[in-house]
Amino acid sequence: MTASRRELPYAWPVVKAAMQQTLPRLLDRFGFGQSRPDFQGRIWPVNPWRDDRRPGSFNIAVRDVPGLDAGGWHDFATKDGGDIFDLVARCERHADKMSTYWWCLEWLGWGKGDVRTKAQADQDRAREEANRKAAEARNGEQASARRQKLLKYWLGLEPIAGTLAETYLRQARGIDLSRLPKIPGALRFDPACDHLDDETGEVTTWPAMVSHMTRRSSLAGLHLTWLAPDGGGKAPVTPAKKMRGQISGAAIRLTQGPSLMSPSEAAERKRFDPLLIGEGIETTLTCAVARPDYRAWAAGSLSLMGLLEWPPCASAVILLKDNDWKPEALKAFERVEQHWRSQAAGRPLKVVGAAVGNDFNDWVRG
Repeated sequence: MTASRRELPYAWPVVKAAMQQTLPRLLDRFGFGQSRPDFQGRIWPVNPWRDDRRPGSFNIAVRDVPGLDAGGWHDFATKDGGDIFDLVARCERHADKMSTYWWCLEWLGWGKGDVRTKAQADQDRAREEANRKAAEARNGEQASARRQKLLKYWLGLEPIAGTLAETYLRQARGIDLSRLPKIPGALRFDPACDHLDDETGEVTTWPAMVSHMTRRSSLAGLHLTWLAPDGGGKAPVTPAKKMRGQISGAAIRLTQGPSLMSPSEAAERKRFDPLLIGEGIETTLTCAVARPDYRAWAAGSLSLMGLLEWPPCASAVILLKDNDWKPEALKAFERVEQHWRSQAAGRPLKVVGAAVGNDFNDWVRG
């Protein structure tokens, strides 16, 4: 008689991920809790499994680091090492792998549960996959409905020409839109746009510049900038800008360069022009009026600059760098630049920053 193969109640990767979430408590239990991690995220205690008198050769990763997952360890003296399961096994002196597995379930408070037959496990996986697909379909329908709602709202707005939004750009931000072949069609105006204060819950109504955020050729979301009643600046609300929709990989396509073609049309006709990419609408527009022979896109934020793809219509990309000298901002821009360099494939990529102020718009107005 052939025995049927039994499956564990939880897959090893699932248990591993859960154990890594408990790592600080786990290190306390094993006597490593007093060690402080270095800048890379490793602690360097003495190795309790050998005659180790001084720290410096044995380390444990308290978070994912190059070469080690969280909970992984390495001993440079013995060339020994392992993952979080091996750490548990060594500390608890387990003789076999399954002893470590059951110990981890008990540590997590999951219990051993019922060990299933392969047929039962396959049935459970099929049910979970069906539920996942159904959830994806529902989420897709909901996302589509939200996009349709945003698009309907967008189409009901007026272009910015002659509105407070144009006043804001021309007078408050000093942007000479007459230097462009046409006023950006991605910008529209809402004379009465509700603003929700996330901290107080207060809702107020202000005029707003509403910007179309495009991914590929479709609306992905909207960027809203609330304005003062006279267009002389932003509205006195916090925050004065918000984005709505699924905006990852989307940009506000402000200008089309001298070809006046869409990116797909330009690529199809083999018309390639340089592309300016900045964070904010105002600084990107400032550079666009200085170089109307370039395309100009605003990402909406620094992080979103690092999620855009190099469009086929771009012969070169110029990244507009804000003068933010905070360490976290500098590191974030390094990641953005690396993202674009990985896509360049020999095409020119340049980084430019303003000589004065926080960005190019500050420079021009100053």
